[in-house]
Amino acid sequence: MRTAWIRLALLTVASRPGTLAAQWRVSVEPALGSRQSSVLAVAREVSDSVATDEPAISLVVRCAGRTLDAFITTRDRLDSDTNGDLRVRVQSDGARPRDVRWQATKSNTGAFIPALDLRDIIQRGFLRTRALRITAATQQRGRVTYVFPVADFRPALSALRDACPNDRGGALAEPSR
Repeated sequence: MRTAWIRLALLTVASRPGTLAAQWRVSVEPALGSRQSSVLAVAREVSDSVATDEPAISLVVRCAGRTLDAFITTRDRLDSDTNGDLRVRVQSDGARPRDVRWQATKSNTGAFIPALDLRDIIQRGFLRTRALRITAATQQRGRVTYVFPVADFRPALSALRDACPNDRGGALAEPSR
């Protein structure tokens, strides 16, 4: 009985979002001539260990041309409806999951996050939790949950605010306590 409790405790500790290593990769292209600056912040999926020649499973937030947007990339073909909408379940740490609709990419291996969902994800997810779970239906493997470590987003947030000053009142606003 004691062994079962120890195993359960170890599984709980090992699967806790606190054990996830948050690694936002931020790249900044400064303004040059008439081209505006751009910022790309990328969080790679936790279990994604893939050769460098394959696309990574990633959560990407970018500001290009002073426009903020975000998307996920996968290697799975996502199951979208005829309009290209995907049903996605989003959950931050222990919060209640939310079911939303995102727009599939042309290749169906990713999805664009709508502006309202992006605001909610940044304010409630990136800035207040350690992991973001995104569950979507795939054509080959059924429902798949992608786990992204999102803690330590503040440096990326600062760079995004500099590149997208018009969005400081939206997704990039300081969250209310």
